[in-house]
Amino acid sequence: MAEGFCSKVTAILRKLYKGLKSLTGLIILLVLYNIIGAVIFVELEAPYEKKMVIKEKPEHKELIRLLTNVAVALNSSEFEILRNKTFDLINQYDIEAVEGKSEGTWDFWKALFFCATIYTTIGYGNIYPKTDAGKVAAIFYAVFGIPLAMKVLAVLGKKLMIILKFFYLLVKRCFKCKGRNNNRYTVRDKQTNNVDSVELSEIDKSDIKIEQGNKEERIKKEIENKLPIAVPIIILIIYIFLGAIMYTLWEDWGYLDAFYFVFISVSTIGFGDITPVHTKFFIVSSIYVFIGLALVSMCINVLIDFYIMSIKLAVHQMDVVKSTVKKGCRCGSRRQSI
Repeated sequence: MAEGFCSKVTAILRKLYKGLKSLTGLIILLVLYNIIGAVIFVELEAPYEKKMVIKEKPEHKELIRLLTNVAVALNSSEFEILRNKTFDLINQYDIEAVEGKSEGTWDFWKALFFCATIYTTIGYGNIYPKTDAGKVAAIFYAVFGIPLAMKVLAVLGKKLMIILKFFYLLVKRCFKCKGRNNNRYTVRDKQTNNVDSVELSEIDKSDIKIEQGNKEERIKKEIENKLPIAVPIIILIIYIFLGAIMYTLWEDWGYLDAFYFVFISVSTIGFGDITPVHTKFFIVSSIYVFIGLALVSMCINVLIDFYIMSIKLAVHQMDVVKSTVKKGCRCGSRRQSI
């Protein structure tokens, strides 16, 4: 019984591990990690923030009382304008202070956004832990969250590269087929002695099979079929421009500020001088920035793929040169022996 139970548990764990290794499993794991982190930081930081608000209230009331007494003391007619302005400033300060403290920094959505800035290594700095427990939690959260996020971004970047390459080659073949519609060859079938109309692409396939023995031509062919570096970079630039338009609609920003924020976020610089204000858009901002980081990862994968093929071609050419030099040395030694 015990052995059967252990085998079942092992089988379940293997299936779970296999599922988590997939892109879907990694994304689900990252989302759960984000939610758990948000709950932890709200529980750690929100009570401390409330205590700080309570501590600041007596000082706030004392300042209001002092300014009120000063304003009342100005009874002469020549200070009437100054007294009225002082009362207006007191009322404005009181309202702004109460509204600012009532909103609070650590709600669930802001905590989600804060967790996203940790594992993406952006770190705007507008939200940060103030308690010792929160600082320790942020350290451990980053230690496990950053590798998980980097793994998800790497896998997602490869998947996006494969999808983009598929559509690029599909469009490329469509354009080639349009140019070959008028170029047809006739080939006689040996078995039926019938003359069939054959597309030029079929002859190209046979030519490719013949040329498979030539390693250099095959590598060059692979390089031609690689996704150009400019394609993912252009897509990333378009994504940033569209994101800037999106933020001008959400926030009270000009287009330059919105573009600046998107670029600083996607490049993981994260100065924190400009950050979103509306809480309801925080989760969408996190998703947008994460997709932008995935596009950056896709660009990096395309660059790596291109350089790998270039290195293969260079190594092959070096091998050809070495073999040519060796043959020359052998021929020279034979002539000397004759």
